[in-house]
Amino acid sequence: MSSTKTFTVILNYRHTDDALRCIASVRRSTFRDQRLVVVDNGSTPDSEHALRAALPASTLLCSPENLGYAAGNNLGIRHALERGADFVWLLNPDTIVEPTTLERLVETARARGDAGILGSRVLYARRKPPTIWFNGGFIDWTRGGAAWHRDDGTKDAAVPAEGPFPVDYVTGAAVLVRREVFADVGLLPEDYFLYFEETDFNVRARRAGWEVLLEPRSRMAHDKRSTGRLPAAYYVYYYVRNRLRFGTTFTDLTVDEVDADLEEWVAAWRAKVRAREPGWLPAFEALAAAARADARAGVTGPRDDLDGIVEQYRRVS
Repeated sequence: MSSTKTFTVILNYRHTDDALRCIASVRRSTFRDQRLVVVDNGSTPDSEHALRAALPASTLLCSPENLGYAAGNNLGIRHALERGADFVWLLNPDTIVEPTTLERLVETARARGDAGILGSRVLYARRKPPTIWFNGGFIDWTRGGAAWHRDDGTKDAAVPAEGPFPVDYVTGAAVLVRREVFADVGLLPEDYFLYFEETDFNVRARRAGWEVLLEPRSRMAHDKRSTGRLPAAYYVYYYVRNRLRFGTTFTDLTVDEVDADLEEWVAAWRAKVRAREPGWLPAFEALAAAARADARAGVTGPRDDLDGIVEQYRRVS
């Protein structure tokens, strides 16, 4: 079987212990023709030292600035493409891959030359019994690009691992991309900063004629940090802002029409915040309002005062 050079890119940001655990799982992979690249986003002397100590034979790219998901990963993608990568495998640092995860993705990619983007079945890292978080992403264009995960919350054992099958998008937490896709549609779009950039990328790849596949026999776990008991401030802001941006970019709906659909998501989190920590509710509302205003104003990229918004309303409450 011919060689398939794959670069595995892990983007770290403030959770070096997670990244080291992810790296350890990658090193147990049965697919050996891979090169590991770790991007330390918002790098500090401590994180750089810990990663260099763990990566004596691998590539570490450090950015002192937090570049966001897309721009941080693009550092690793450029590095890989310049060195002849056939595939680039992007992993969030809070993922744990099984030994055969990458091998099964590459086997499917070799068999399906029209497959430009491939993803794995992803389980919640801490749920018992094993429970699905992602088994393919789908988009409802009639709702202005509303996106959801197939089988989210379903017991893993209840869903046969049959496939591969086509999906609308693969989660950016773990995605294998053929190099020709980057040539056709470019790198990850950096103006979102966080959330919906991989959805945008998948949509553009499909519209360029590439197939996007979910390979459920390729499996892994994800320890999500953004949506615990309360949503992180960055999750509220960037999800709301970028959901509106994504919907108005790829559909003919107005921002008000997309926002009307988004309100169901906002209302669901509002109810959780009210029940779990009502004192945080003013901050939640302020973050959602700021995101909506910025989407209407065409604001893109990072917003640096999100923690300040939370602290302001905590002091008030």
